[in-house]
Amino acid sequence: MTVQFHCPKCERLEKVPIPLSVGSWSCPGCREEVPTFDPWILAKERSLGRCFLCGGERFYTQRDFNQRIGCLVAGLGAALSPFTYGLSLLVCLGIDLGLYFLLKEATVCYRCGAVYRGIPIDSRHQAFDLHVAAMVEEERKYLESASK
Repeated sequence: MTVQFHCPKCERLEKVPIPLSVGSWSCPGCREEVPTFDPWILAKERSLGRCFLCGGERFYTQRDFNQRIGCLVAGLGAALSPFTYGLSLLVCLGIDLGLYFLLKEATVCYRCGAVYRGIPIDSRHQAFDLHVAAMVEEERKYLESASK
């Protein structure tokens, strides 16, 4: 079980094992102390109820695949479609369908974007919802302005 996230100060991509130590985590790049929340919620519920990094309680699931590569494959299929009479789009569809069944799911925090891998999938965590993402963004802005 791992969590992948960007350091809030230096934006360095980090991948650390779960559970994180209670209290704070120190970024190896900038030495910024990042507070961590109680990691034992996972052990009690056997599902992710709170983000270890930001304390957020809203998550979504997605296939654990680099979205840039997915867009590249779709774009390549679309670019080749005039020369292949659309067959390249069918090949890309087959690749996409195969990857959908082969890849595992990852859980992502709406608030901070932390990606949790190896976590048991919770039925409360659905696919990405733009409305929920907008609500979480407004909530984050409100909490930031209230803390100033």
